[in-house]
Amino acid sequence: MNDKPLAWIVGGSRGIGFACAEALGAEGYAIALSSKTASALDAAAEKLRSTRFEVKAFPFDITDESAVTSTYNEIKSIFGHAPDVLINSAGISPWGTFTETSTAEFDEVLAINTRGLFLTSREVLKDMYARGSGSIVQILSVAALKGYKNGAAYVASKFASLGFTNALREEARQRGVRVIAVFPGATETELWSDHQREKYHERMMQPEDIAQEIIAALKSPTRALVEEIIIRPIHGDL
Repeated sequence: MNDKPLAWIVGGSRGIGFACAEALGAEGYAIALSSKTASALDAAAEKLRSTRFEVKAFPFDITDESAVTSTYNEIKSIFGHAPDVLINSAGISPWGTFTETSTAEFDEVLAINTRGLFLTSREVLKDMYARGSGSIVQILSVAALKGYKNGAAYVASKFASLGFTNALREEARQRGVRVIAVFPGATETELWSDHQREKYHERMMQPEDIAQEIIAALKSPTRALVEEIIIRPIHGDL
């Protein structure tokens, strides 16, 4: 059995998820890295291994319930124990006017951004409950706190995810499991277009900024729970 604490990072091939993998690897965690696209995931895992982190890649589709379950079981089999930390960072963010939003697009956003974190959280909880400890970190968005025009599907998914996260926290805390909601403001990731990233680079936060706040929350005393992390650019929202 691997004696290192284990973090399962969903949506870990880029952006905030990848930054969390780097930060947790530096803290001595073994990393189970997941995303849908195997090629991008393998490249991310190889980059992490180059810094001598213990990383294994597990590609899967977060909207596929059976794939979530089989991936989780594979992670436990390979590492020899259940994850100590789950980071839910997978997500998509299409933007467009409400009248241009198709039913298929709306359903896809909810399936990935909300139903997906329900499925992964449900998998880890039974083992965390049995152990009496563990942490689930939900990477949400300031869009879970405020509506933004041209983002009806995305904002709806984040508001729903926040409600789910708040309800889950009240159950899980009774069993020694921490559930942490993270609300990043404008962060320079692939969710923004190249033009936007170039234009607003100086005003955006970087993924590692978010990761360091998550590490600090995970290091809080076991008798305490950081319920929410709201982190925005120093000069305000874009």
